[in-house]
Amino acid sequence: MQHDLDLANEGDWPSPTVSPGSLWATTYFEPRLPKMIKGDRPVSLQDDEILLPDSVPGGSLRHLYGKTVMFGYTHINGKYQGSYRTIPLKVVGIYDNSVPDKDGENPSYVSENTMDALFDGNVPESYTFAYVQVDSGDNVPLVQKKLAAMGFGVAGAAGQQDVTGILAALMSIGRFMFPIVLVCSLVFGLFLSVIWMKQRKRSLALLRCLGYTAGQLSALALVQVVQLVVAAGIAGIILGAGFSLLLAHSVDSGDLLNLSNLDSVVFDPVLALEMLAITVAGAVIGALPLSVRIAHTQPDALMRG
Repeated sequence: MQHDLDLANEGDWPSPTVSPGSLWATTYFEPRLPKMIKGDRPVSLQDDEILLPDSVPGGSLRHLYGKTVMFGYTHINGKYQGSYRTIPLKVVGIYDNSVPDKDGENPSYVSENTMDALFDGNVPESYTFAYVQVDSGDNVPLVQKKLAAMGFGVAGAAGQQDVTGILAALMSIGRFMFPIVLVCSLVFGLFLSVIWMKQRKRSLALLRCLGYTAGQLSALALVQVVQLVVAAGIAGIILGAGFSLLLAHSVDSGDLLNLSNLDSVVFDPVLALEMLAITVAGAVIGALPLSVRIAHTQPDALMRG
């Protein structure tokens, strides 16, 4: 259900030479609204409030945020007869309309009472589509089944907050990956010890001849492994932060599902330190057996190897 609505004063237009056109007043239904550009997403609208789209012909309506604006609409006087009236409404939010939906390219949103006033109490009883809100998610399948049995085409419309909640959970899944990270670190440490120690057997043999003890050689090998692991961990943190920034930018620009309120964590210092610490510990434990074994090998055996 929509009603024609426009900016009555040309001084409120974003461009003095281009009309922003009709803003089509639409009853506010909070879960369907895209992300906000100015103002917070309201649970409901007061009868003197309105939400406007950001982009209209001629520019942006962001300059109207927080102002009380006169809007014009057609009042039906009779069959094929109408008159132009105005109504003052306070702009309490500007939303992103870069991705149009069923409401059109640039609808505005008002309360149900305001919509009733625009129709002068003669609200039409025909609807293109309607929304049914259930008191519990467990009742959704039953309600859908009953509506379908009545002949309605039924489609589920999960709120954007549900979708962003899922994405937020996926982005914080790292805290549940500690066991996997530990196993991978053990394997990584063993691999590094094999690469580093076996290529340096003769150098280690020479150091043994110069008086280095087996413990000193083992410590030297583990220090080298730790350095490589820390370098790899820092590189992973940088790549992860870059990916998170790219994801947040895609969400903000409306390129990714036109989502809103995504609590993306570009860099979590605590989680990064936890992951780095467990990676270093795992790599040291994984590298320790081979490092100790080679360090205790006699120099002549190392030279022959």
